[in-house]
Amino acid sequence: MEYTELADYPLPAGRLTEWVPRVDDDGWASDSRGLSFTHQDHCERSAPGSWIGTVFEIHRRYDVEAVRATIVAYMGRHEAFRTKVRRDEESGAWQRYTAPTDAVRVIDRAHTEPRTETQVFSHLHSWFGETVSPTAWPHFVLATIEPDDASRALSNGPGESFLLAFAADHSVMDAYSQIYAINEIDRLYAQALEGTDPALPEVGSYVDFSQSERELGDTLTSDHSAVRTWQDFLAVENGRFPGFPLPVAVERASTTDGPAAQSSISSWLLTADQSDAVNAACRAAGYNMQAGILAALAVTNARLSGRTSLRTVMPMHTRDEQKWAASVGWYVGILPMEIQLDNARTFGEALEAAAAAGSANKGLARMPYSKIAQILESTEIPRFVVSYIDLRFLPDAAQWQARKGRALRSNCHADDEVYFWVNRTLEGLNISARFPSSDVASTNVHRFITEFVAVLTAVIDSDGGADTVLTSVSQSVTVAAE
Repeated sequence: MEYTELADYPLPAGRLTEWVPRVDDDGWASDSRGLSFTHQDHCERSAPGSWIGTVFEIHRRYDVEAVRATIVAYMGRHEAFRTKVRRDEESGAWQRYTAPTDAVRVIDRAHTEPRTETQVFSHLHSWFGETVSPTAWPHFVLATIEPDDASRALSNGPGESFLLAFAADHSVMDAYSQIYAINEIDRLYAQALEGTDPALPEVGSYVDFSQSERELGDTLTSDHSAVRTWQDFLAVENGRFPGFPLPVAVERASTTDGPAAQSSISSWLLTADQSDAVNAACRAAGYNMQAGILAALAVTNARLSGRTSLRTVMPMHTRDEQKWAASVGWYVGILPMEIQLDNARTFGEALEAAAAAGSANKGLARMPYSKIAQILESTEIPRFVVSYIDLRFLPDAAQWQARKGRALRSNCHADDEVYFWVNRTLEGLNISARFPSSDVASTNVHRFITEFVAVLTAVIDSDGGADTVLTSVSQSVTVAAE
């Protein structure tokens, strides 16, 4: 499973149909449940044209009414799709409105003429960016593409299939939601088309979760340990989040209109067998794969920057009850992460340092950072973010490759942000990254990733496993200068 931009996905030529949810004005009711602090902050600061989504093939015949029934059923299961917010102009307070399942209808808008691959991409890129917003409903729109004969022949796929792509605002969806959607929508389509039991679990409502997060955030004060931890973490860089350890910043003229669009890559780092070998070395030392990934990144940092401390921010899911496991919503918090290698000389010692850094702030992700930022009077945003997710055990994961499934994100504009998403799948270890569009940033991010792979493969190739000596701080790879 890769996490990329739509431009990197091989869309087929064919017949395009837009699918747009609708609720009549009288279908909305005022809802007293509060917005999560993360949701509120997103509404107040989200950039236009920002969205996340998913694209995949459904390997069954295309049927208009079955698609419509599938979308209605999917939205019916997840209340996050059936809620909207509005800000009171006088008080500045946000008010939620929610619609019941039976108020939702879905309109199909079929394009009469077939589209080329380029035309399909251009339309979806524009439509998703112009339509999806945290403050305008619907927060979720879809498209289907029925491939033409040439595209179907090139794909070497099943005789009956079509592509489904959707975009959603981040306020109602996170990475797990994006990926769960493949299994859930496919099963709901099979039910609509053939009457089969989708065998899907009961799910809780993200709106309920948001209310509980709101109540939790309201208990935070300036002397709470979570607030003090974040205050100390940010104070190291004078109130700013840590940046990528190598030069990436883009110098821009004062007349430039905002930051440039970022560059993006997705790369497979290790095969499934190689990933298993790294995991085995971590387990033998008493740690998990997440600690292994963080340890390897810390070693990479030491080799390239000469610094024995790696500082970053790590997203963590907040699905702490079974009812949230398959629920659509933004169940994500962030952790401050500082890995101190000090005098570590082996991968095992680096593992110990990474695990200690992870456990130091365990549970902090559940504390809404947006509320903490209010208390600290901080408007700063993360600059260097590292995410790790193991996706191997999600429903129908073995079918993602054949379905050409991929999680999507819109293009981002930023001059100094670097994001790494490291995913372990049944196919191996993948990294997706976004970073400033400059020669120095591109050079240093690619070199960082190359050295990261070198650290992991050294563990695989060594008979020593966690005893492998890796952590020399000498600069083994040249770093580009600003």
